[in-house]
Amino acid sequence: MSSVKRIEVLGPGCPRCEQAYRVVRQVVEDAGLEVEVRKVDSIDRMVEMGILATPAVVVDGRVRVAGRVPEAGLVRELLGIAG
Repeated sequence: MSSVKRIEVLGPGCPRCEQAYRVVRQVVEDAGLEVEVRKVDSIDRMVEMGILATPAVVVDGRVRVAGRVPEAGLVRELLGIAG
């Protein structure tokens, strides 16, 4: 079972950022996990996290993906779930 508590998908609201958010939400929902998933468009938060390219996926405060839309398999891997 995943020990992840929170995932943030950071980006200014571009189509790729929205797609990244949808992929993350879908994986979490399909796995039935109780993980908080937030879409964050705050430039201040992106600067705080040192993100230079979006979309970015932050898992429990750690940047795990930046500058690309993650595939579902990568999100499952980040969550520590099989499949």
